[in-house]
Amino acid sequence: MIAYRHFRNGDPPQLLKLWHECGLGRGTAFGITCDALDLLVFSVQYFDARGLIVAVDGTRVVGFVHAGFGANDTETGISAERGVICLIMVHPGYRRQGIGRQLVEQAESYLRAAGTVQVQAGSAAPRDPFYILLYGGCQAAGFLESDPLAAPFFKALGYLSVEQRFVYHRDLKSTSDPIDFRILANRRSLQLQITDKPRTLAPWWVTRLGQLESIRFQEVPKRGGTALAELTCLGLETYTHTWKARAAGLIDLSVPQELRRKGYAKTLLLDVCRRLREEQVDIAEMQVSDSNLAGIGLLQATGFKKVDTGHVYSKYLG
Repeated sequence: MIAYRHFRNGDPPQLLKLWHECGLGRGTAFGITCDALDLLVFSVQYFDARGLIVAVDGTRVVGFVHAGFGANDTETGISAERGVICLIMVHPGYRRQGIGRQLVEQAESYLRAAGTVQVQAGSAAPRDPFYILLYGGCQAAGFLESDPLAAPFFKALGYLSVEQRFVYHRDLKSTSDPIDFRILANRRSLQLQITDKPRTLAPWWVTRLGQLESIRFQEVPKRGGTALAELTCLGLETYTHTWKARAAGLIDLSVPQELRRKGYAKTLLLDVCRRLREEQVDIAEMQVSDSNLAGIGLLQATGFKKVDTGHVYSKYLG
């Protein structure tokens, strides 16, 4: 007889075991420890045990769903209106018994009680409170196509796909960079600068990423001045076992509006990839929304290849 209850402090070892048994595909970090779950999920400031609902068969945890909330408009805290089903797992031996459906229904009840009217299934900014570097890669990307059971499951529950996020990798073991004379011209006047200062100190950023090691790459004029392009680099050590390679994630790429279409972003990406290659990093990952045509073009032009697609789902709660 399957029973459902909220998270308890003694659950992490069984949740970790379930994590590895579910085999959710290339976008899931395998070989992790309870310390990783504690750092990136349970110890996060706004973790609420009531939002993590587990299915148990006797004393054995056979499934769980985790619901939470995204950031408010000022990124100073969470918004109960922005509820999200972050992740759901059911042990392969217990699937097709209605456990997943029951877990989602309980997650929806939790979100509805908090004030959510339109629930999102699949973490993606700005509703991405947990599982960064654990599922999806360097950023939350919804539910991945490499996790093939997710799409039919959520569609059967009345969820609609409202956004796609593309996951791109660049194999840094290849030293062949695209030739672009504008890049060569930019390199004569710019230099790559590295800082550990994040782009923003908004509480939402600090709570989710502040405890992780990151560095900020910037393209700055050699004669001095402010950055013309910048991005943050995160180590993806959690994926070393999954991908059998050292990887780094590149996030928060930004160029001032008035300086776009001058090749600064492309120069930065190629310079960062070259620096990571020198540091023996094998893979660089970036993600982009399907609506960001300029971003897609930039990644393709700098040698990145699409390796996965994440889907973000939405449903109105009655």
